[in-house]
Amino acid sequence: MKKRVWLTVVVLMACTAFLFMKLSTEEKAGYVYREGKAYLDMTIQSAAYDSTYSPVDRQLQLVVADNVYMFIENVPVVQINNELFPLAEQDFFIQNNRAFISASFLEKQEPSYVKLKAAYAILKSSQSSEKAAQAVSTKQFTREEVMQYMSGLTPPLENAKADTFPSHLPGADRTYRHGFHEGLDWYTYSAGVVVNKETEVYGMGKGKVVRVDHNYKPYESVEQRNKDLAYCKEVQKTPAYILDKLRGRQVWIQYDNGMQARFAHLDQVDEELNVGDTITKDTLIGYVGNSGTSGEVQKDNTELHLHVDLLINGTLFWKGLSQEDVKDVLISQLNNNE
Repeated sequence: MKKRVWLTVVVLMACTAFLFMKLSTEEKAGYVYREGKAYLDMTIQSAAYDSTYSPVDRQLQLVVADNVYMFIENVPVVQINNELFPLAEQDFFIQNNRAFISASFLEKQEPSYVKLKAAYAILKSSQSSEKAAQAVSTKQFTREEVMQYMSGLTPPLENAKADTFPSHLPGADRTYRHGFHEGLDWYTYSAGVVVNKETEVYGMGKGKVVRVDHNYKPYESVEQRNKDLAYCKEVQKTPAYILDKLRGRQVWIQYDNGMQARFAHLDQVDEELNVGDTITKDTLIGYVGNSGTSGEVQKDNTELHLHVDLLINGTLFWKGLSQEDVKDVLISQLNNNE
C-alpha cells in the first residue's frame, strides 16, 4: 500500500514538473490590431526572441533561435541572416517608437516558436543565438574573397568604366548628411560615357528581384528633405530610414552567389520588372535619374548619376578593405571586364 502511495506521489510530482516546464517555456502575447490585421509588439522582450530596436534608425533586429531578421521602417525588404527577401508593406510598421510585425509573418517564418490563436499568440522559448547576430553584423571579406564574388558581375551601364574619383569611392565622407558614401557612382565626367535620363541600367548578373519602386514617393519639397538632413546633423549620422529615402527610386537584387545590389537614384524602372523576377546581366532595370537628391526636389537636372551599393551576404563589400584595394577591385572587375 505504501509503495502504491509513494508511486502515485512520484508520478504526480513528475507531471507537475513537466507542466511547469511547459508553461515556463511558453507565454501568451496579445495582439495589436491595425486595419483588422493582428500584430505583435516586438519591443516587448520575450523568451521566444531577442529584439533590439533603434529609435534613431527606426530599425529592428530580431533574433529567433539561429535566425536574424533586420527591418527598417518603410523599406519593403527584410534581411534574414545573409539574404534579402521581399517584405509586404503591411507586415512591419513603427508607431510611437514601438516596432510591430504581423503575427501571420512570424508564424510563417518561425512555426516552431510562434503559434497563433484567435485572441493571442503562443510564443515558445527559442534560446536565441547571440553568435548568429554577431556573425551577420560583423562579417568582413578579404580582397581575394571580394574579387571572387564580383567576378561574375558586369558594369550596369553599357561601355562605362569604373569610377575611381576619391569622392565617389565607398567610404568617402558625405558631410551634408553626416555619413559616408556606401556604394559606387557613375557620372558623365567620370564613367567615360554620357549619363542622362535616357541611359539604360542593366542587371549586372544573375539573380532575383527583391524590390522594385514602381510606386516611388519623392520628397514633396526642399524643406521636407532639409528637415531630414537637419535630423542627420542632430544625431551626427544618417539614420537608416532617412538614407533609404535619400537613395530615391530603387531596385534591389539578390544575386545567386550571395551578393546583393541596391540600384539607386533611378528616374524610371522598367515597367515589366517585378519582385520575384529572375534577371541576368542583360536585363533592363531602369534608367539613370536624380531621385532622392537635391536635384530632384529643386526640379532641375543636376545630380544625374547612377548609384549602386554592392554587398556580400548583407555586408558592404568594401568593409575592411583599404581604398587602394577598393580601387583595384573596381578597375579589375567593372571596367567592362577588360
